[in-house]
Amino acid sequence: MNAPQRFQPNPRVQAAIEYGLSLKLDGRWETNGRGQIIMNPPIGLLHAKRADKLIAAIRASLPDWRVWPEVGIHTADGVKAPDLALASPQFGESTDRHGFLLQAPNICVEIMSPSNSWEEMRHKSLLYLAAGAVEAWVCDESGEMHFFSGGGEMPSSQIAAMIPTSLE
Repeated sequence: MNAPQRFQPNPRVQAAIEYGLSLKLDGRWETNGRGQIIMNPPIGLLHAKRADKLIAAIRASLPDWRVWPEVGIHTADGVKAPDLALASPQFGESTDRHGFLLQAPNICVEIMSPSNSWEEMRHKSLLYLAAGAVEAWVCDESGEMHFFSGGGEMPSSQIAAMIPTSLE
């Protein structure tokens, strides 16, 4: 599952990206594989606090890694933007002309908001793994961390063992 898919431009997704960028949309948006633009509401304070705690833990555990919030990644189902994308120093940055990554970095992190479902988080995790991520992490609504690889859910990260399993 974590063998990266070679990026194949989807004309519908490309058209949605061009259209979305031409609108100069305020706020967060992604696309799906059908070329639809998906608007996301602003994050709440609890979401931001969890991201802050997670970033601090990541910087302590993986000090040489880059942490990118909300970077667009081409996936098999359009361009998705995880809350955090973590790239090792060896990660090769390859982007399209808009700056969206053509391959997922080592770890993609989603922090659930009230508008998210577990079905959506599982789907996005699989997309990130298929696009080249080694792990996908999900912080659920209670602050519990869930770690996934191509082999399924793991009790902790195999890359960053010092990441807490709860952000509360």
